[in-house]
Amino acid sequence: MARILCRIIGSALCFIGIIGMLTPIPFGIIFFVIGLMFLVPSTPSAARLVQKARKQFGLFDKSMSFATNKMPYPYRRILRRTEIDPIE
Repeated sequence: MARILCRIIGSALCFIGIIGMLTPIPFGIIFFVIGLMFLVPSTPSAARLVQKARKQFGLFDKSMSFATNKMPYPYRRILRRTEIDPIE
């Protein structure tokens, strides 16, 4: 039940974040990152998708790294699962 609730909340926050990124002041990235924090632990395919997007888009990787480094430890630990290997 908790996993389903995390998926619903995470999806809603990501959707709000995408809409919010289209506004002149892009506060949507905050909602998007919070939504990812709900989706990454509860959905393995979301973690793989985020990792793939980080490999493809350098700007997305830089913004995720910046957001990850600014977060408190428990949240930082969740988003570090999606970091890409620099060796690859």
